[in-house]
Amino acid sequence: MNKYEDDELLHLKNGDLEYIQFKILNKYNVKNCITLRYGGVSKGDYDSLNFRTLGNDSIENVLKNVEIIKNAVGFHQICKGMQDHTDNVIILDNCNKDEYKFENLNTTLVDGYIIKDKNIASLVTVADCNPIIIYDTKNNVVANVHAGWKGVINKIYINAINIMMNKFNSDARDLIVCIGPSIRKCCFTSKEKSFKDKFTTEFDYSDKYLTYEDDKETFHIDLITILQKELKKVGILKENIHVANICTRCNSNDFFSYRKATQSGKKDYATMACIVELD
Repeated sequence: MNKYEDDELLHLKNGDLEYIQFKILNKYNVKNCITLRYGGVSKGDYDSLNFRTLGNDSIENVLKNVEIIKNAVGFHQICKGMQDHTDNVIILDNCNKDEYKFENLNTTLVDGYIIKDKNIASLVTVADCNPIIIYDTKNNVVANVHAGWKGVINKIYINAINIMMNKFNSDARDLIVCIGPSIRKCCFTSKEKSFKDKFTTEFDYSDKYLTYEDDKETFHIDLITILQKELKKVGILKENIHVANICTRCNSNDFFSYRKATQSGKKDYATMACIVELD
């Protein structure tokens, strides 16, 4: 068994390339992957499977990395806009897929995609943020969402669910939600009261997600607990929420971590990819 394989995940290797998949999504033939750091062509701080186009890595390297994972997993057309921690979610379909081809470097601000048509892959990039996949088992509709701490507060995942309900007649009880590797409470810390207030103003159950160290100043925020609680509020069944038990900061040798890069004095950082497609 490979390192990150467990009840929730498959950990697959193809030469130097490594990625994980959610077993529950494979059960429904939803093509999915979240990449590790390995198997790409990028160098230096981006070594080696980097998908970030806004840093100092060459676009040529990033496009080669996209082609590597596309061929390895068998994705068709991979699409992406520009992420900016918004709550913007679009429906990606056969009408607009060419506009959002990865190689077009579309600058429309989008942090979530909903797909009903087959053979269209959406890609979100992450490096400590939460990649969230939402699948409607009855209507065969899937969402792929990027939710950092700002996205958690702005509830982009709820926005995606609401669109699925309004446009595709989804029922919350039929939705499966998969939350990939991200920074966890062990490493998501701060001493800034104003930062803490951003959460306590929005989520009134701080005793569930906020803990303090012995100095009474340093606090830890559990984004997974917030996500689980907010998802249950809109009707997602507890047993339908699947979480990868991986902290990207703790496992930064295998996963890109923005916090690790900044704490190490790096001037730039790389990102992984979460890619989803309906067969």
